[in-house]
Amino acid sequence: MGNELWLALAIVFIIEGIMPMLMPKQWQKMLTSVSQQPTNKVRKYAGCLVVTGFVLLFIV
Repeated sequence: MGNELWLALAIVFIIEGIMPMLMPKQWQKMLTSVSQQPTNKVRKYAGCLVVTGFVLLFIV
């Protein structure tokens, strides 16, 4: 199981790094847009992502 965890983490790093590497200006605009959102909205969005991740983890 340890190798799968490192593999998953590596894939996350690759996916997270693609946008700032290929389109840095658009990525910065998106970050600016997100940073101007109310905290509760960002928290709800992040919570949905975490729940979705756990659901997918248990499905697979």
